[in-house]
Amino acid sequence: MLKSFTYQPVTETSRPFAAAAETCGFAEKGYVEDEYFQTGTANVYEENPDLSPEILYPDAPYTTRVLIRRPADPGAFSGNVVIEILNSSANIDIDRMWVNSWPFFMRNGDIYVGISSKGHVVDALKRFDPERYAAINWANPLPGRKPPEKSHFLFLPQYESGLFWDMLIDLAELLRSDSPENPIAGYKAGEKGRYLYLTGWSQSGGYIARMIRSFHDKVRFDGYLSAGSGPQCAPMNAYCPQDRNRSGLPAGSILGAPEPVIAINTESENRHTFWYGDFDEPQFKFRTYQIAASSHDTKYNLLDYYGEKGLTELERIGIHNAYYGVDGDPLDYPYEVIFNAAFHHLYRWVREGVPAPHAPKIETRMGDKPAGDPFGSFVANRTDAFGNCKGGIRTPAADYPTGKYTSFSTCADGRVMAMFGKVNPFPPALLKLLYGSLGHYRELITEGCADAVASGFMLPEDVDGFIERVVADAEKRGLS
Repeated sequence: MLKSFTYQPVTETSRPFAAAAETCGFAEKGYVEDEYFQTGTANVYEENPDLSPEILYPDAPYTTRVLIRRPADPGAFSGNVVIEILNSSANIDIDRMWVNSWPFFMRNGDIYVGISSKGHVVDALKRFDPERYAAINWANPLPGRKPPEKSHFLFLPQYESGLFWDMLIDLAELLRSDSPENPIAGYKAGEKGRYLYLTGWSQSGGYIARMIRSFHDKVRFDGYLSAGSGPQCAPMNAYCPQDRNRSGLPAGSILGAPEPVIAINTESENRHTFWYGDFDEPQFKFRTYQIAASSHDTKYNLLDYYGEKGLTELERIGIHNAYYGVDGDPLDYPYEVIFNAAFHHLYRWVREGVPAPHAPKIETRMGDKPAGDPFGSFVANRTDAFGNCKGGIRTPAADYPTGKYTSFSTCADGRVMAMFGKVNPFPPALLKLLYGSLGHYRELITEGCADAVASGFMLPEDVDGFIERVVADAEKRGLS
């Protein structure tokens, strides 16, 4: 039960962790960013055989944090409220869906809301600003339980991640309401006033699956976009076991809801997620979007977005974002345009009843795992003569490649960066043989963008920036 939703001011010496206002130019673009502390009580649940929740411990107190990014002018609001379950895999709040699509959200007039998803981030928040985040509380109300035997994310007995479900339900109910405590109560557009979309990256995708399968009768979002993840539900509480399901022969994965669900995957996940297919049933709507030439983490979303200042701040709290690969460059494929198109189609599916387009899957084959594959999957992606995957959603950068894209990379000590891919640039002589000149390459990319727009997987507003970025990469690799 929600008890309070309290604004946390920005001062000369205190601001939110992972603030975006400066990085994304809010002042120039007419956006504002605020941080709130959400305080209330939450049940801790255990899972029944049918995945429904059973109360294990009632009314545990909590305080978590929420980031809200919105147009300064309510009249510029699109009607779309994108709620991101902030990723906690590195034990910090990571707003990856914002990082990938913030230009789209801002030009559209969307409201973005990010909520912490796990007690694992509390220590980092308090290292960042102990005074500002002193009140954050994810305390475990039942610390005497037996720790899980299987948990591929760090188990911290002082925190109870199972508090999150009621936190999210409390937040969604507040954002739908006209309560004076709701910071966006004055923002309304379209027939419904506010449309709520739940999104999340990687581990957070398991939270989306859990909300759909276990809490759908308690809170309904208008649509869902899960990325970099699969169908497995996040554990109901901190003591529940969880298997990776990332090796061997995968079963066909299924997810869906009466509301539209879109799952985006890169080459880092498509082989072990192995989606069964799309659905258009009235009570079961789903699309799988699989991006060719991509990896879970990229040079842009792990390094470039943060800049020198942001990376230095992360270093200060013990987080080291870096590319340690020794064979090739950090993968820099511009897949953000596909994320933007996916959100666009989700909005139309929800608001206008126009189903999102279908897309081809990445082509796969069964057999021995690929050399160096970090997951040991029995499934491999089919590749062309250059070693790049076939099928999937393709931009002109995949159809006219300037390098070989691999979804993982190898470090000097032999360790594998399973989620941070690499690109091995083609030599200049091969680029000249393939494309002739930089001017001709620009023509090919421009024509390819027109086809991508027609297919629905690139928005017209993204074309110019995409062309300049891809052509600049070709020039950097020696095409003239």
